[in-house]
Amino acid sequence: MRELENIIERRVAINTGQSIELAHLPEKLREASIQMFRKKEGRIPSLEAQEKAYIRWVLNEAGGNQTVASQILGINRVSLWRKLKSYGIDDGTVLDAPP
Repeated sequence: MRELENIIERRVAINTGQSIELAHLPEKLREASIQMFRKKEGRIPSLEAQEKAYIRWVLNEAGGNQTVASQILGINRVSLWRKLKSYGIDDGTVLDAPP
């Protein structure tokens, strides 16, 4: 977030036009994607359900590679293995996206 603030502040300081366009932003920022979790029809999932869905989504993004998924999650591989076991995700295959 701080990096985004700095980028915008710099663009405002050097911008000569009335607005900041997408083309004015660094390529890394233009190509960024945002993933959001939303509740379904008034049902608020538990923290455990959210964590399970998030782990499944990260595993999907990592192509089922548990080492890469653990790095993305910021946990060690053994911790990920324990979570997968406790949630019944035993093979690390590519799974559905979160709700």
